[in-house]
Amino acid sequence: RAQQSTYSSFLFQPLLHGVGGFFLFLSILLLTKLLAYWLGTQSSFSIDTEDAILSSVGFILLALIRLLDNFKSKETEQIKN
Repeated sequence: RAQQSTYSSFLFQPLLHGVGGFFLFLSILLLTKLLAYWLGTQSSFSIDTEDAILSSVGFILLALIRLLDNFKSKETEQIKN
């Protein structure tokens, strides 16, 4: 049971938060590109591979934040005991 909790907190939760970060960054990029197209500052609306690469930054950031948060919570439990 403890091993399942470890997998959950150190593997699945950071991955889920990373996927959420990816889609959050991607949606922000798409909304700004769409807004630029509607305002006429860009002549066409297109999605490039650069958008996916930039969105992967969101994946990495949020996954790392969640992973490091798990280490912080384990550390504080050890200090309390």
